Amino acid sequence: MTAGGAVELEVPAGVEYVRLVRMVVASLAGARRDLDGDRLDDLRLAVSEACALVVGGGSAGRLAVSCREEPDAFVVDVFDSPDDANEENGLAFALIRALVDDVATVVEDGTSRLRLRVVCAPAPAMV
Repeated sequence: MTAGGAVELEVPAGVEYVRLVRMVVASLAGARRDLDGDRLDDLRLAVSEACALVVGGGSAGRLAVSCREEPDAFVVDVFDSPDDANEENGLAFALIRALVDDVATVVEDGTSRLRLRVVCAPAPAMV
């Protein structure tokens, strides 16, 4: 976990690692946020599609994902997304848009990322 509370994961940019990333993100979201099984399944699929865009886009050999919480949402950034990931008629982008509440391509400090946002409450405190 980073100082800002984000959890970051970096693995080789290979298809065989997408399942690992998907599993880590869904486990983290399920533990920290109030998401039912269907919403977790949607998040898993959206993360898979976002990672596939990076892996298929000829990434520089690494697949990096960052998860963080906002008061009303769980946010996943998939780094080094291709510049054309936000094309309106891109099937993967359309699918991601249908699965999460908000998706955007964000460029900060010369790094492109696909940001997935799922609106949800924090998980209830365990007693």
